[in-house]
Amino acid sequence: MSGGLTPDEQQTIEMTGAVGYYENRQEAEKKENAGKSAPSPVKKEGWTFRGSKILAVLSSLRLAISLFLILAFLTIFGTFIEQGRDAPFYIAGYGEKWGGWIVRLKVDDIYHSWYYVSLLTILCINAVSCVYNRFPITLRSMFHEKVNVSREFLKKQREFADLSIPSSRFPAGPGDYLKTVLSSKRYKVTEIRDGGDVVVFGHKGVMGRIGSHVAHMSVILILAGGLIGSLLGFRLFGTFYVHSTTFVPQGDFSLRVNKFWIDHYPNGMVKGFFSDVDVLKSGKIIDHKVISVNHPLETNGLRFYQASYGEAWDRVDKARILIVNKEKKQFLGQVMLKGGALSPAPGTDLSIKILRYVADFAFDPKTNSVYSKSEKSDNPAIQLGIYQNGKQIGSPWLFYNFPQIQVMKSLPYFFILGGYEAPMYTGLEVAKDPGVHVILAGSFLLVGGLFLSSFVYHRKLWVRAKENSGVWQLSVGGFGHKDKLGFEKEFNEIVQEIQAGQGSGTPLETMVSGAGPRKLAGET
Repeated sequence: MSGGLTPDEQQTIEMTGAVGYYENRQEAEKKENAGKSAPSPVKKEGWTFRGSKILAVLSSLRLAISLFLILAFLTIFGTFIEQGRDAPFYIAGYGEKWGGWIVRLKVDDIYHSWYYVSLLTILCINAVSCVYNRFPITLRSMFHEKVNVSREFLKKQREFADLSIPSSRFPAGPGDYLKTVLSSKRYKVTEIRDGGDVVVFGHKGVMGRIGSHVAHMSVILILAGGLIGSLLGFRLFGTFYVHSTTFVPQGDFSLRVNKFWIDHYPNGMVKGFFSDVDVLKSGKIIDHKVISVNHPLETNGLRFYQASYGEAWDRVDKARILIVNKEKKQFLGQVMLKGGALSPAPGTDLSIKILRYVADFAFDPKTNSVYSKSEKSDNPAIQLGIYQNGKQIGSPWLFYNFPQIQVMKSLPYFFILGGYEAPMYTGLEVAKDPGVHVILAGSFLLVGGLFLSSFVYHRKLWVRAKENSGVWQLSVGGFGHKDKLGFEKEFNEIVQEIQAGQGSGTPLETMVSGAGPRKLAGET
């Protein structure tokens, strides 16, 4: 299928699209070669057939829509389920059954899962196949314009008109005037002579033809950026406590939270939450930032996003312990325990400290271990370390909701959890995405492609003028790739201007392909 396109072929491409054109052309070639012997080897034909089938599947719109829907569905999980946490977090938050499935199916890091990356890769191949399948044909029709066309070709256009104008109106021929009319409408104009005939061709908005292809290329860039980010980047969630310093191995630095606070509206609703942080390296502050929603910290190639906040479910800052003498049922006093510091118990010869805290106490008999089955403070409990003469003699659990439960029967004292203060944490999402600049470039390209596709319309218009017996017979035809109504209006204006600029000729008729003649506005 080499060589230039004929006018009829070019019109077929414009009217039905490149795919339909080549299907028709291949069908014609099959009929033409029906009586001829099949070329050898047969395997080559079979491979060509299979290759075209594979390309058709890979470039199909149905495949693209299916992939988009599946990816959108999977992204829902990545949006509502915190990413990058450890297994105990999901078991505590969703229960042992569902938490286990979240970890096994890689939903805890879905954007880096093998199936998510595979779907992105297939979608990228789909976009590349679409461009490969259609873009060369579009380029060919854009830059191989047929200027010298026949009246029969013009009659096949969406818009067509015949004009008869006395030769006296164009003493030097109609070419210069026709070029002036089309140029005033911003057409790029070419004039040729075909014997005694004059052919003027104009076109504009050629870049509008590649708008959809630019959009496809932008999708390829965006998907490529996503794949780069999935393979070379990461997105993790970290819990950071005020006045604590946490080492970030991915950046080889430490992050210290100086302050965390919440702003509220007058009605009490949360207005925003903020984290004042320092970035430390070798003990020195190398960066500082107040992080808030949509205002991340960017340092050493990493981004820290303000993602959430809450009350710690695995630690407390303070706990108030009440001591009661069992036999005398006498209140001996209370002590405020701070962190893991050892403090004397009033009225006794013992010292006590906080060993552990869980927000929602649960016991696993299989592993003989205590864990928090959720992040909610539904059954808060503190494990108390009891010491005598510097030696630990017990480590009972004290339950805030069930103070009557006392494990150590041998001691003459009751220890009651009278209150506690769990520290607030700031939840920061730590992300590294080396593909973000590729995605940004693709996004700009997408906007450009949509603009070209939506607001730039490729239009072509021909005028063939033939002088016969003192009258110029003008055949005017053309079509617009999009915005048919807009081109119809412009076509009528051009035809009227051609006639009006040189005085009135014979009655003017405009014929739309397949619709028969109709009068222009203003005619009687």
